[in-house]
Amino acid sequence: MAVWIIAAGGLVDKSAIDNYSRTLSSSISAVRRALIPAGVRLPLGDLYAWGFPDTPKGGNRKKIAEIAIGDVCFFCTTNTDGKRKNWKNAYHWVARVSGKVDSEYFSHVSKAFWDSESFLPYFLEKPMPIDLSFDAFSRLIDPSGSFYNGSPQSSTKLADPLKLANIVSKFGSVDRWAENFIQSLLPLSRTSELGSAQSALGLVESELLEARAAKFCNVEARPEQASFRRKLFIAYNGRCVISGCSIVQALDAAHRHGREWRNGHNSIHDGLLLRKDLHALYDAGLLRVSDDGCVQLEESALEHYPDLDGVHIACIGVVV
Repeated sequence: MAVWIIAAGGLVDKSAIDNYSRTLSSSISAVRRALIPAGVRLPLGDLYAWGFPDTPKGGNRKKIAEIAIGDVCFFCTTNTDGKRKNWKNAYHWVARVSGKVDSEYFSHVSKAFWDSESFLPYFLEKPMPIDLSFDAFSRLIDPSGSFYNGSPQSSTKLADPLKLANIVSKFGSVDRWAENFIQSLLPLSRTSELGSAQSALGLVESELLEARAAKFCNVEARPEQASFRRKLFIAYNGRCVISGCSIVQALDAAHRHGREWRNGHNSIHDGLLLRKDLHALYDAGLLRVSDDGCVQLEESALEHYPDLDGVHIACIGVVV
């Protein structure tokens, strides 16, 4: 997963401002969806999208090839609320990439969405509204405010190790920082048992999550384990607490070391939601999670999972 800052039009870019309501701040209308060629693979649910301008030198062709499903995009756009004199450029939306368009359909989809063939489109999950000034965004990256403190002149992937050293030291990687930011925007769950834990992690209750949880629990297991698996899945928002993996079939409900299902240790505080391979490493003692939530790998596993060693995770029941 990568993190991008997207320059989505400035104060004088009328075409970009007009396009916000078509595909970014609201879902794509049925009329426009009907214009999408039949060969285009669409994500499920409401459809949102944005696109890189297809510049003469072709630089954005490289970006559209590089951006991937699951990437997080921070959109620098113009706030068009109120009088024009009060409009301002800032980061007003953040969203994950949910799908891509085959290059043969670029012009057709661009025309369907924005009445122009000059954009290179990609699909988004529902964008979350934010209001971050350039200074505030810069200080999220580094308390000094020294980096990314101006309006982006083009769309850019956050990849400079010097500029990103602060968030990497705190979160382990740029993508985990972005995921943590998104989780902080999600509405809190209303459920009583998981209320305090979900508040701490910023988790969301949704019909989609419930449906995925049901699928996750639909495996052969001890009767009491179905409840344990469901509670862990919901508590960790259907994602591996270490890797962020959200593929249902790749996840396991792991008992934390020292907890035993036979002794009734089946609460959310007794387990971790882990990707299956990480669960195997954890049970074998090749992967450990310290009391403060630090992931530690034995040397024999380190060469295969170098990016995970030293990562700090927000696991329920551990103070981080």
